Amino acid sequence: GVVTYTGTALLSQTTNTFGVTVTDGCTIPNSLAIFTIVTNPLPTANITASTTETCVPVEIELTATPGTSGNYNYMWTTDNKEIMGTTNPTAYTFAAAGNYMVNLNLTNTTTGCSNDILKSNFILINDKPKAAFIADPQTTTVLDPIVNFINQSQDAVSYYWDFGDGFASKAANTSTLTNSMHVYSETGKYRVHLVATSAKGCKDTTDVILEIKPDFVIYIPNSFTPDGNGLNETFQPMGIGIDEENYRMDIFDRWGENIFSSIKFREGWDGTVKGGKKAPQGTYIYKILIIDYKGNKHPYIGHVNVLSEN
Repeated sequence: GVVTYTGTALLSQTTNTFGVTVTDGCTIPNSLAIFTIVTNPLPTANITASTTETCVPVEIELTATPGTSGNYNYMWTTDNKEIMGTTNPTAYTFAAAGNYMVNLNLTNTTTGCSNDILKSNFILINDKPKAAFIADPQTTTVLDPIVNFINQSQDAVSYYWDFGDGFASKAANTSTLTNSMHVYSETGKYRVHLVATSAKGCKDTTDVILEIKPDFVIYIPNSFTPDGNGLNETFQPMGIGIDEENYRMDIFDRWGENIFSSIKFREGWDGTVKGGKKAPQGTYIYKILIIDYKGNKHPYIGHVNVLSEN
């Protein structure tokens, strides 16, 4: 038959010896059976995490320290019963924000005893903000190089801007304002970088590429004074958006003789004629051919006055 024990509870890690006497009222002496019951404790463990509060997404390492030595099997699960790992320690990537519990099913392979160890509200994963902005305008020219940056970030409380301008100082190239602006001094494409930070310290980044294009502007003076005083010594056109590799300037006297030629945009006429003689005061004719950055030709013919020091 079956014998049910209804006495004192058997505590963990104990060895108990019991005797059972069976009698049928006829047999003498009665039959006696002796048996031993060994009770083993449920396994316990202390659970720690590499971090208990951080930003999504993140990989967190979980470690269990069993209460007693021995060999154990580990089964880690989240609150939605998703298996996180079967090793100790184990690493798991939290891909969504939330407040997570962690459950460890710990089994002693020697005794076969198993226990669920639950850590409620153990891991807090904070959501990150959404960084976004508009560059206005996103394409402009060096004649209007001011770009405004309109912040459209969500769930952020602080910002860091990097305007991608290697020609500017570090202080001028960065900002912590919510909305910002920057003046670009050179043509080219620039990658503008925004870091948005939430109240919990979570960060999100975004980039926008803008372009500062050259424009075409030319200024040709109508006189100069090659008198050696260091001021206004040469006749030279100035401008932007110019293809300096495709340029020509010729100077003619009143009789139509070519007295100076140059194919170097930054080389002006110093007021001397061929042979190094100083040109007399008077009016001279220039003929200039300029090609802009788009390949368009711009011919100019005009007059320039050479003035003496008097």
